[in-house]
Amino acid sequence: MKTNKVLNRQMFELTRELEFFTEKELTMQIGHPKNYWRVSLLKELIDNALDACEVSDIQPEITVEDAKGYFSVDDNGPGLKAETIQKSLNFLTRTSDKQFYVSPTRGQMGNALKTVWAAPFVALGEGEIIIESQGERHVIKVSLDRIAQKPVIERSTTKSPVKKGTKVTIQWPDSPRLEDEENADSYKAPLETGELVTWYSAFNPHAIFHFKGKTYKGTVAGWGKWRTDYPTSAHWYNEFQLRDLIAGYLALERDGAKPKTVREFVTEFRGLAGTAKGKIIIKDFSGVYLHDLMKDNDINMDVVKKLLTAMKANSKPVKSYAMGLVGEKHLRAWADANIKIASKSFKYIKRQGVDADGGGALPYSIEVVFALKEDKKAKRSIITGLNWSPTLGVPAEEISDVIGEVRIADHQPVVLIIHLTKPRFGFVDRGKTRMEL
Repeated sequence: MKTNKVLNRQMFELTRELEFFTEKELTMQIGHPKNYWRVSLLKELIDNALDACEVSDIQPEITVEDAKGYFSVDDNGPGLKAETIQKSLNFLTRTSDKQFYVSPTRGQMGNALKTVWAAPFVALGEGEIIIESQGERHVIKVSLDRIAQKPVIERSTTKSPVKKGTKVTIQWPDSPRLEDEENADSYKAPLETGELVTWYSAFNPHAIFHFKGKTYKGTVAGWGKWRTDYPTSAHWYNEFQLRDLIAGYLALERDGAKPKTVREFVTEFRGLAGTAKGKIIIKDFSGVYLHDLMKDNDINMDVVKKLLTAMKANSKPVKSYAMGLVGEKHLRAWADANIKIASKSFKYIKRQGVDADGGGALPYSIEVVFALKEDKKAKRSIITGLNWSPTLGVPAEEISDVIGEVRIADHQPVVLIIHLTKPRFGFVDRGKTRMEL
């Protein structure tokens, strides 16, 4: 067929901001399909609340609400700064204080506040989040500019009576799509909020949780763990991870932050703050700034390797016990209070060691509880956690394989609790839900 007409193709320019506002992208970021998003956002908010309280030496007290049309997390921490909220609304950048640090913290499993803003809109076609903190009430509304192919985020601020702590409320009305969906079950939550709160109380002996009139009290006074503000260890890094951390500091410098010297950088690490050790390490870096490590618009890896070798040689590896354990005492008390277990069936065991993973020396702790339920007709309960944060499913195939090998079937009245602590997990997906052991 002949025609005189031709298609004059245009070169369209599309913003990448919208990538965060698609179901496919959010599923990869969160690590779960849409029916998990509500409970995943709750998990993100609870993790943030616990971290904020711990850094401020405050015993965490967290209230969770889950009602028709909304859910919220309210804590007694120092409060979320307006500056942090504003930065998190920029979808061209990633806002995180844990991105480049290797440390045994809950933040490894998080997906940042950006998923909190985006998920309600993508799931329900509308999004409104309310943050009350430090005397201010921030209302964030999310919509879409279809022509410009970019999200439209409106933030308004008024006064709030909440001066202590932070309360985040996410509007989550029943989806109007359900009436037309053939598979409405895909929107049903796979995990009840009450279960999630109970699991958090299992892995956090110091925290107090409130949900629907029930209070989960901490059982171990003075319990401690590795906090997000503890100095990280050079032994947890390989040269590529140290390079990325240096690059993160250089990016801040480009944005106006004060240039950091190699000496200042080194003394941020555990065991390297002493003057004598600092002098040994930086004898070849006297007066050198991090930006002086650049070569051909990249970071000189030979110098990074040399620096890391010196840092490791002049500091001691962190022992497994220094990261903290959930502990037998708490887990026994938790099981007695929350699961009716058969008398004398409770068994607790821990294993600790060092994993030479990716060039670093990573200490680890594994705690396992096995018990039988009093109700012989009850089904199996498997609760897993990483760095004091429960996982939404078994996080590693190796764990599933072991459960299968020892023939713990779904219909058996067994309680199995597994908690792992480690500075870095080898996640195999962007959502940080599956890892290799």
